[in-house]
Amino acid sequence: METTTVPAPTPEQTTDRGALLALRFWALGGLGLLLGGYVVTVVIALTDAVDPADGVAGAYISAGFWSLHLSGLVGLAAAALPAGSMLGGVRCGAVVAQYVLLAAGPVLALMD
Repeated sequence: METTTVPAPTPEQTTDRGALLALRFWALGGLGLLLGGYVVTVVIALTDAVDPADGVAGAYISAGFWSLHLSGLVGLAAAALPAGSMLGGVRCGAVVAQYVLLAAGPVLALMD
């Protein structure tokens, strides 16, 4: 019978696990804030709809909603993909992109 031993994690791997967990929590927090981003964008779109000037949703409102959709997808990827499938720097960049897209949604809707 052949026995195999599993090597103990090195301090670098333990640190990487802690950083990975922190990035996943940031990504999940961004997904939680996404609901507020949708509410704000919907309020902006409805305010624009009852505006006596034109009452038509323009391209910027659509772009704002698409920004929120992409923010959710990027955040979900950063939170859910396994550790080996995404480098730490890429995951960090994805979390930053998630928050940028989240902030851009209402801003784009306000531009309409």
